[in-house]
Amino acid sequence: MQYEIIQTIIKANLFHVFYSLFSMRCLSLKQLEAFYWAATCDSFATAADKLHISQSSLSKRIVEMESSLGRALFDRSGRRSTLTAEGRALHSRARTLLNQVDELVASIGADTLIGGRCRLGVGEIAASSWLPKLVSRLGERHPQLKLEPYVDLGLELETKLVSGKLDAAMIAYPSTHPDLESVLLAEVEYIWVARSDKIDGACKVEDLVKHLPVVTMSRQAGSTRILDSWRHTSQVIIPDIIESNSMVTMAGLISAGVAIGYLPHGWLQPLLRNGTLKILHSNTPLTKLQYKFYWRSDDTRPLLAGLREVALEMVDYDTPLLML
Repeated sequence: MQYEIIQTIIKANLFHVFYSLFSMRCLSLKQLEAFYWAATCDSFATAADKLHISQSSLSKRIVEMESSLGRALFDRSGRRSTLTAEGRALHSRARTLLNQVDELVASIGADTLIGGRCRLGVGEIAASSWLPKLVSRLGERHPQLKLEPYVDLGLELETKLVSGKLDAAMIAYPSTHPDLESVLLAEVEYIWVARSDKIDGACKVEDLVKHLPVVTMSRQAGSTRILDSWRHTSQVIIPDIIESNSMVTMAGLISAGVAIGYLPHGWLQPLLRNGTLKILHSNTPLTKLQYKFYWRSDDTRPLLAGLREVALEMVDYDTPLLML
């Protein structure tokens, strides 16, 4: 594969890329990738996992690269390896070179070259509704791509994405991290709901919060912004709040009459149709929640472009909860 890329580089008049990559004492793409991800991820173990190799293989490639250059790229004297001055200087250059190779590979083989393992972080709503359709479509379009979904709260997914433990994430958590880029997937409507026998006539949210607790996701979830905004706008005091790290648990507590809460409208359709839950009205409407597809801005691998394309095509946060 590396030989074919070199030949294409020469034919495409991109000799300067070829020269930069391979004239420095016979560096290889594998060594450059090993160095870049070791310098980018939070640990050598994470970098090795991302490249689907053992940690010893990763370390060997970096040592070989350092030997070829005659320079130490990592300072290994402390508990954690850190970049030397030479390593920091090479880090940004390495990403530029890898980006150029990615662009070239995509231009000569796009779809057929999208493969390997991709770790996708998702929230519970997507995981329990439309994610299976996404995985199925990816399998049809890119059969060599193995998608590994990881379900967690938004803040945790952002942390794992920044550290390199995830390749991409679909979350509602509003990240402003400088290393991440995003594209809007959907704006999702949330509604207040309560068990049917808890709603009497024209009873509203403002009335029920005096008698029943409000169940909400924990602070690490992006959906908590909906409640924050509602409380700020309505100026309603909520005496009792129950926090949960699971929307399925929230739906269960509301269905049991233990609490009232707010959940995605489409996702709740089975419970609304069978009469278990009813929509609660409020003087202050809930704001819609934006779900976005996030990735590292320095990660230009073709597999991420392919994953984004299919995610934008298949996104459907109105898909009901699968288990009901």
